[in-house]
Amino acid sequence: MLLIDKIAYENRLIELSPGLKSILYLVLLMICFLTPPVIQGSISLIIGITTIYVTRVKVRRYFKWLLVPAPFLVISILTILFSISPRSGGFIFELSLFNHFLGITRASLTTGTRLFFRSFSCLICTYFFILTVPFNQILLVMKRAHFPTLLIELTMLMYRFIFIFADEFLIIKRAQDMRFGYRGIKNSYQSLGALTKILFFQTFDRFNKMILSLEMKFFDGDFPL
Repeated sequence: MLLIDKIAYENRLIELSPGLKSILYLVLLMICFLTPPVIQGSISLIIGITTIYVTRVKVRRYFKWLLVPAPFLVISILTILFSISPRSGGFIFELSLFNHFLGITRASLTTGTRLFFRSFSCLICTYFFILTVPFNQILLVMKRAHFPTLLIELTMLMYRFIFIFADEFLIIKRAQDMRFGYRGIKNSYQSLGALTKILFFQTFDRFNKMILSLEMKFFDGDFPL
């Protein structure tokens, strides 16, 4: 079981209706999309503290999880903040670059700030949802909301393959570490290439075994949900 699943099954709100938590999550997302940065920041602080208390997650670990999508958020914001112009002027900060000017305008700064607070607040709310609602309850909510059966089954299979992928990765990585496969740059590149190759074939092998086991149980194409 992944750590996120373990936390979701042991959080303080496990007895609360998953449908109610899903509605709360959607309402929070709407608020984060429609409100100004001040309210978005307040929601991030309140929901973040609530998540830490409800899930009993250490503050340090929680902030580490928040850093996972940070590179994507930073890149998105930088592409909005900076603009290039052949003329100087209109920038609150500028750099000369190959007869052009790279800088930040007031409009791009405002847009970037709004994007940051909106994305960050939505991320905080999403963490609250996934850390308080176990996956089987998410499938139940999707079924009650009349999502297409095919979509629910695909979601379940994708989630299952996360476990398969993570399990195979840890086994191969542990074996390489025991053989000092990541000592030195050259060995690290070789081990990383071997890890990628073996992981690809092992994942497909596990997939074929799963299909074989389903056929032995007279699988007719529909998963009982």
